[in-house]
Amino acid sequence: MGTPETTAIRIGLHEVSGLRWPQPVLTGDGKRETAIVPLPRLPWSGAAIEVPMGASAARAVERVGRLRKIFGYGVVPVVILLFVVADVLLLWGRFGDLDPPGGLFAVLGVLGVVLILTGLVPDAVARATGAPYVARDQLRFPKARPEVVAQLIKLNPKATIDGAPAGR
Repeated sequence: MGTPETTAIRIGLHEVSGLRWPQPVLTGDGKRETAIVPLPRLPWSGAAIEVPMGASAARAVERVGRLRKIFGYGVVPVVILLFVVADVLLLWGRFGDLDPPGGLFAVLGVLGVVLILTGLVPDAVARATGAPYVARDQLRFPKARPEVVAQLIKLNPKATIDGAPAGR
């Protein structure tokens, strides 16, 4: 997704711990910080990796993590409750004396699907803002600086860095 000044790269999670990082920051502006990039697991999971980046990128990673927690702790219970209510109404209507209108189930289903799709928002925000994030067992940098990527490749010649600019 990079721009003319940036490039999008992917690094396998199995290689991140052994990487030697260049002194200039790979992404973000400001002072170099070691940010904790959470793995996309359950919201209460502490699984994460530490990656050096600029202060602005570290703030963006925190924002994406906050969005994931909001989804995990706020939206998921509502989705579960919504589908439990729909199941109870369906069973009560089938085996009991309740006669819910059919359109009610369509509304509950559409609402549930829309709420489930909000789970895609954190990764979309990460891509749009250029915040590093983890997806499909890869650490992704949507907006890495090409000159720093070249230094990263020189420091780690055996590492596989997908999406690196031509001429590595």
